[in-house]
Amino acid sequence: MTDFIDFELKEIISNDRLHQVTEIKQIVTDKTKVNSNELREIDREYLSWGDTVHYQKRPIIVNGCQGGLIFDDEGHSYIDTGMWHSSCNFGYRNPEIETAVVKQMGILPQANGDFLHQEKLLIAKEVVNAIYERTGVKGRVSFNVGGALVVEDALKIVRKNTGKNKVAVMMGAYHGRSLGTLNLSSSHRYREYYNEFPEKSIMFPFANCQQCFYEKERESCDLYCAKMIRKAFSNEYYGIASVNSSEVGAVVIEPCQGRGYTIPPKDFYRNFVEDLKQRNILVIDDEIQVGMYRTGKLFAFEHFGFVPDIITLSKSFTNGLSPVSLVWAREDLVHPEKFTPGHAHSNFANHPLGTASALASWRYMLAQNYETSIPQKSQYFLEQLQTLQARYPFVYSVDGLGLLLNMVFADEKGQPYNNSANLAAAIAQDNDFIWDNQTWRMILQTGGYNLNVIKLAPHLDITYEEIDRMIGVLNQVLQKLGKELR
Repeated sequence: MTDFIDFELKEIISNDRLHQVTEIKQIVTDKTKVNSNELREIDREYLSWGDTVHYQKRPIIVNGCQGGLIFDDEGHSYIDTGMWHSSCNFGYRNPEIETAVVKQMGILPQANGDFLHQEKLLIAKEVVNAIYERTGVKGRVSFNVGGALVVEDALKIVRKNTGKNKVAVMMGAYHGRSLGTLNLSSSHRYREYYNEFPEKSIMFPFANCQQCFYEKERESCDLYCAKMIRKAFSNEYYGIASVNSSEVGAVVIEPCQGRGYTIPPKDFYRNFVEDLKQRNILVIDDEIQVGMYRTGKLFAFEHFGFVPDIITLSKSFTNGLSPVSLVWAREDLVHPEKFTPGHAHSNFANHPLGTASALASWRYMLAQNYETSIPQKSQYFLEQLQTLQARYPFVYSVDGLGLLLNMVFADEKGQPYNNSANLAAAIAQDNDFIWDNQTWRMILQTGGYNLNVIKLAPHLDITYEEIDRMIGVLNQVLQKLGKELR
């Protein structure tokens, strides 16, 4: 197990607190003494299974992590290809970020959310300035605890400014599973148990060119799906808009969809976003999975030629540590005279451990050369995936933007192999594979409308040797998958 005090805590913790760290380390060590079967019995008897843990029949009991690896209580090492759904872009236990959190623990571990503190103010300034540099738009930010909550805060901003409840989203969208965000997430499965959703969003087909809703071919469709979105607002008898009005207050966009890491054509949004803006429909840009240089740019919207009115960040905003999320909005939408105190609040919305980890993550990120290194690694990674595609006929396509990549399982006509990605994930997680004379297992994230897509989002500091290892183990997983699909 990775040592709890790998780095020089003496530099950041006073001597009179070192004995407390030793005690914590002993507690962490002692927990490994609990028998694995006992822990699984606790799981069976005491936990609700309503979360996502039990998508796998035998969930991993994790007890360590480092870089792009996680370790379980049975001694297995796992290559994590998804980094906690892109929550840890900068690697597990990143020493610079972790040090900042431990340091804050010794200085200001707690603070009432009614107060200000330095880290909150500094990270706010740095995010606002970064967005201004990229868009020329002045804005303000507020904080919350997680992704769903900050999306709900974005919806509050929309309602306060437009007076409208209705929003538009894309099919395949995922924006959270709170009751508020279930109105936006497109999966009916997420909503079906919770009665009616009278404010459910209007859903338009996304530019998922591997599985087109309209059954068009990308080479000849002329972005038919984008034109249909624009057309839906063009006539009062289409039911949602007239010449001077619309039922819709905002459109919520994931520039690349988290459901299958689906990457639309670069001109998709340019075909309808400006038209909606001219109708005073606000654009919410959900960067929770695809921001923070995941796609090779600080924000994914930078690839697609539009400027949002509202932006949400979470997950890697704190590199998965002490979660804090953020919503940025145009100055006029959240000016203090418009969005007065108390409009948006959560008790732990800007806790100092979270803002410290956010500030450290932000500064670590900007100190790297990601805008150059990630496209280079992306090209190399994609070339290796294309080699696997040529080797296995059930790999219908591979795609990538930065270090956001996908692999689609379908037959030669594009007909999906239903649930094949889940099968691949089980194979990867439950079997041992040999690479470079070491034994590995692998964590694969799954997605796609038919659970036939492998989503790949390695940590952004991944080396070329680590890419080779990931591809080498994935190749062995696909060998086993091919036998199952016959």
